[in-house]
Amino acid sequence: MQNMKNQVRGSGIDARSNPANVSDGLQNSSGHIGANTRYRLTKLGEQMARLPIDPKIARILLAAKKHDCMAEILVIASALSIQDPRERPLEARDAAAKAHERFTDKQSDFLAYLNIWDSFQRERDKGLSNKQLVQWCRQYFLSHLRMREWRELHHQLAQTAIEMGLTTKESAFRQPPTQEQLRPSESQGDQDLAAKLKQKQLDKKQHRAQIRAAKEAGYEQIHRALLTGLIANVGMKSPDGNDYTGARGSRFHLFPASALFKAKPKWVMAAELVETTRLYARDVAVIQPEWIEQEAPHLVRYHYFEPHWEQKRGEVVASERVTLYGLTVLPRRPVSYGKVAPEEAREIFIRGALVAQESNLQTAFFAHNKKLIKEITELEHKSRKQDVLVDDEALFAFYNERLPELVWKDAKGGVWGSEEGGQNQSDKTADQNGSDNKTNQHAAKGKGRLKPLPLADIRTFEAWLKTAERDNPRLLFLSRDDLMQHAAAHITEEQFPKFWQTADGKFKLSYRFEPHHPLDGVTMTVPLTVLNRLHAPSLEWLVPGMLREKIQLLIKALPKQIRRICVPVPDFITKFLESNPDRQAAIIPQLAHFIAKSAGDMRILEQIDQDAWAAQELPEHCYLNLRIIDDGGQELAGGRKLHELQQQLGQAAAVTFRDNTQEFERDNVTTWDIGTLPESIKFARGKQQLTGYLGLQKEKDGRIALRLFDTTEAAEQAHRQGVIELMKLQLKEQVKDLNKGIQGFTQAAMLLKHINADTLRDDLTQAVCDRAFIGEDELPRNEKAFKEQIKRARSRLPAVKEALSRYLQETVAAYAELNSKLGKHPLTHLLRLRLQTLLAAGFATRTPWVQWPRLPIYLKAMTLRLEKYSGNPARDAAREADIQELEQMWQEKTDSLVKQGQPVSDDLAAFKWMIEELRVSLFAQELKTPHPVSVKRLLKELNFLN
Repeated sequence: MQNMKNQVRGSGIDARSNPANVSDGLQNSSGHIGANTRYRLTKLGEQMARLPIDPKIARILLAAKKHDCMAEILVIASALSIQDPRERPLEARDAAAKAHERFTDKQSDFLAYLNIWDSFQRERDKGLSNKQLVQWCRQYFLSHLRMREWRELHHQLAQTAIEMGLTTKESAFRQPPTQEQLRPSESQGDQDLAAKLKQKQLDKKQHRAQIRAAKEAGYEQIHRALLTGLIANVGMKSPDGNDYTGARGSRFHLFPASALFKAKPKWVMAAELVETTRLYARDVAVIQPEWIEQEAPHLVRYHYFEPHWEQKRGEVVASERVTLYGLTVLPRRPVSYGKVAPEEAREIFIRGALVAQESNLQTAFFAHNKKLIKEITELEHKSRKQDVLVDDEALFAFYNERLPELVWKDAKGGVWGSEEGGQNQSDKTADQNGSDNKTNQHAAKGKGRLKPLPLADIRTFEAWLKTAERDNPRLLFLSRDDLMQHAAAHITEEQFPKFWQTADGKFKLSYRFEPHHPLDGVTMTVPLTVLNRLHAPSLEWLVPGMLREKIQLLIKALPKQIRRICVPVPDFITKFLESNPDRQAAIIPQLAHFIAKSAGDMRILEQIDQDAWAAQELPEHCYLNLRIIDDGGQELAGGRKLHELQQQLGQAAAVTFRDNTQEFERDNVTTWDIGTLPESIKFARGKQQLTGYLGLQKEKDGRIALRLFDTTEAAEQAHRQGVIELMKLQLKEQVKDLNKGIQGFTQAAMLLKHINADTLRDDLTQAVCDRAFIGEDELPRNEKAFKEQIKRARSRLPAVKEALSRYLQETVAAYAELNSKLGKHPLTHLLRLRLQTLLAAGFATRTPWVQWPRLPIYLKAMTLRLEKYSGNPARDAAREADIQELEQMWQEKTDSLVKQGQPVSDDLAAFKWMIEELRVSLFAQELKTPHPVSVKRLLKELNFLN
């Protein structure tokens, strides 16, 4: 910039007599020009050569005409061509800086020149003498001589611009803007004080907004014009420092005297870069990076990266980066890639929109191809082998052969294939359908009048397809032969059914081959209403097409000496499946039995640890995946472990099952007037055929109701209690006598202090009723059977009452003996816990009738254990640990069923008493047990129950 100023110091210098100036300006603004390069001046260059100033300033003046800011640019351009009129004497630097603040603009040092010019012009307009003007300049630390030089140069530039037709005489000379005063609103006269104050604030706000809008509009015009000549002096702030990155890798700092020094805006433009202790930018202003591309499109470079198909836009898109001399102006913006690289964009379009089907095409061929590919993909999911569907390259070749390289748009809007693509298309069409090629001949003849378009977006493709399908409507239709590598004859519906058939209807099966995915394998969609009715062993058998692999993996998990029996494995599996195993029972016990049978030695069964075998983890796809949905089809839960799903949703399933079944149910049943209860009843729920089970149930309020249940076990358990309660209503006198007391009750109530006396009485009464009313009899399901049961109950009641009274007295006597010996014995705490469990509130009804005679034995066994403890405490602790492990396993299973809302089976309930017998066997063997028991026997029994 110092060179620029020196060139104009003498007003007699003219760029027309010194072409080197133009060459220097071109190198600065348009890049390097070699020494031997021949070039001609453009029209713009000829206009620049007529201006007696630095070519960069000349370029700014020419841009000022375009942006309609000639008066402002003439002032700034002439200021940049002389030495700065502001003085900063060393001895009065602070005073000078303070005086210059009135001219400062926060966004631009260039506008400071306009402010100085306007201030000086206002003083001249006041009619001040030359002496007074000199004094005013000294007051604000301005050089009067430079101000005069500035005005003379401004006059010369203005005259030249007028002569060149860049501006008119009226527009060339800037007049200081009038400072508009705030005008009060016209409607203030009839307002109160508060309203006037509010209106005044609004007027001020609107006035400031108007001033700001005017300033911003003028700011952009002026600085876009300046940018055309100072394009090489732009810079972007470094993200990790206070310096700026400029063109060609330069780095500079803002000059400390600049008004923008503290603000450090992101993008700046400088009048000059001066190197002292470091490279400084002087006279800087804030700019927007978008202006660079708009004002110097011939200097920026475009870089494209990450081309990809974008479904939402329906075209091939790439990211574009704009740079100026290596400086990134715009880091990333999406652009259509078809105009940049048509061939590459076409390939990406085919792979993304057609091969990957990532588009919203509403065409017949696309729907057909999509459906066909889905069908063949399902075959792969079923077979769990990716050897049926052809790969993407084959699909790409199919479309690449049929789509033209370019398309041509005619004046009527029709889109045609290119000459080469049209010829290939017509040849294939002729081979397939015998049609002619008139359409493409027309395109070839009119090629000179057609507009070429890249085939890289949906709109262009659909327009071309509309024309191409006139000759061959099935041009892009795929066939099964095009898509399949082999016939896949083994993938039949028998091997891979679409539905799982049960007594409650059929449930949809879906297949997926994607290891480690949650849906890998086969998934069955099950309504919540039938969740509790699913049988876990039957689900182990998967579908026929996947069963062989599962059995093979199970055999592989066996010890080597047993695995040898199964060789060759495929033949062995075939024989096993031909033996018609029970598909409703678990696989492992049947497979183990078949292995032993095949070996001719059933003792092999003892060598197979079925528990360890079942614990072997197989791949996820070897277990049926369950997807539980509600009536609206929304997924509630999913997983491969049925018991966990039933535990999570079992109660909700039971409640949902009863929805909309009021036609089968009745409230407040007081006598058997409900006719005959069928064992099961079928009813429709939406599209699902369900089977329910009717039974009487005692409600929470004590009333009896007829309810529909989703499992036979739940119905039977509820019906037993419901029948007993209904019989109580018919045998009121007998129940009343029973409630008056049972022999031995008073003594029992005194000893069993942890149970409320009334609770104990009701519990004993209920136990007598259960045994006398029902016992081992079949539950009545009609009025005749119910009346006969009442007769039997009347005759049995006295005997049952007497028997229970005897058992109770024996139990209380044993309890009293044990209680007297507990004291401070080491086992006291443990045995008190056992007593609270064995004789807890409700023990009378929970204790099966066959176990009542054994209750005193269990208590006597505890007494003997106390006496034997001191002989070997370690042995006692070890045996207790084994028992507690069994007890915990049983409790977890029982809790799981209760949480699911499922009844506890009779066998599982009886297991609790087997544990009590085990205590007798381990701690008081002399009392003997009804049948042999041991820890090993009970573990085996529990595994069988599971």
